[in-house]
Amino acid sequence: PPPAAAELEADPEAKYRFVAAYKAAGNELFKAGKYAWAIRTYTGAVDALSRHCYPSRERMLWDYFARVPCAQCYSNAALCAIKLADHAHAAALCEHAMECRPEDGDLTKVLLRHGQARLELGEVDAALPLLQRGLARHRLAACALALVGRSELRGHVRRHGQCRQLW
Repeated sequence: PPPAAAELEADPEAKYRFVAAYKAAGNELFKAGKYAWAIRTYTGAVDALSRHCYPSRERMLWDYFARVPCAQCYSNAALCAIKLADHAHAAALCEHAMECRPEDGDLTKVLLRHGQARLELGEVDAALPLLQRGLARHRLAACALALVGRSELRGHVRRHGQCRQLW
């Protein structure tokens, strides 16, 4: 359960340990292939944190030490939704992650996952800018090669001549 008001009064850091513990539990569920449970765990942690530890979700998002793990939870939940082929849910989770203003590697993951979800939904025009932004931030060629290997993206690049822009 999330920390009670009295616990937060005595130990303001308890809320960060709460979300970190739920994120770790979600990670274990992901490793075990229990993607639906992992999604519930990740999103439940963020919902409980915003409801019980802050006056509003907006106030939670102003707290850097809360919004970073919240963005990671949404991003991880999006990956689980992708694994379950629930691409609309994955895209929505990525949008929630972006509300948390992810940075650095977290932002790269969200962009690539959001792009992948949009691509799987057949929304190539929406996917391409996300993938371009994510790939521009991403340093590993393996991911780029995997994305270029997708026939939908190759066809779009051929049709619109955006090969140079993609790289």
